[in-house]
Amino acid sequence: MPHSPNDVFIARLQSSQPTLMDNQQKGFDLQFSNSRFVFRTLKMWFFYSTPEHWQSDFELKGIQPNDLVIGLAYAASGNEPANYTVASLATLSCKNDKLIVGKPLVSFLAWNRVEGKCGHDSSYKVGILDGFIDEDQAYYLQQLQDKYPTCNKLNAAYPSSTDKSGLSNSTDSVNTHSTLEQESHPQTSFWEKVKFWFGQWI
Repeated sequence: MPHSPNDVFIARLQSSQPTLMDNQQKGFDLQFSNSRFVFRTLKMWFFYSTPEHWQSDFELKGIQPNDLVIGLAYAASGNEPANYTVASLATLSCKNDKLIVGKPLVSFLAWNRVEGKCGHDSSYKVGILDGFIDEDQAYYLQQLQDKYPTCNKLNAAYPSSTDKSGLSNSTDSVNTHSTLEQESHPQTSFWEKVKFWFGQWI
């Protein structure tokens, strides 16, 4: 199956460190701040565990600590539901109150609307939000634009470590090598889930 909107998250990259994955292949341990799965409904939110560990099998070339990113991630193993695998990433920026999504770093399993099938076909370039069965990237980008109608609102939701006020009029990449501890929200009770969910969306 291709990815779904439930796999889409926005966050600020904090660090990317080389590691060995479970299959002994080279990978990368990732840390994000203010990570948020932006298209999950409340119902879907109860079906997923909060990520505690992020990992990718590709290098984040061209993305620096503190850059705002949008990506696809999923729990690869039902035995480790809090361990998320990042399938692909793209930069997310804002200019003149318009969101701009960069090109995905790596290809990912996507629905090919041209051929009507699922695959990694490199000849059919898909955006990070363009590989879902129901709608294309323009549809989901408009949903994000409605959610974050201004650059200020986007920055306030995902504040930069160099500007906690989030009052900048643009989220152009700021190259900095400071790192923050990844936010962790263990799921321990129903009411803590509710409190955390409302904290994300208010």
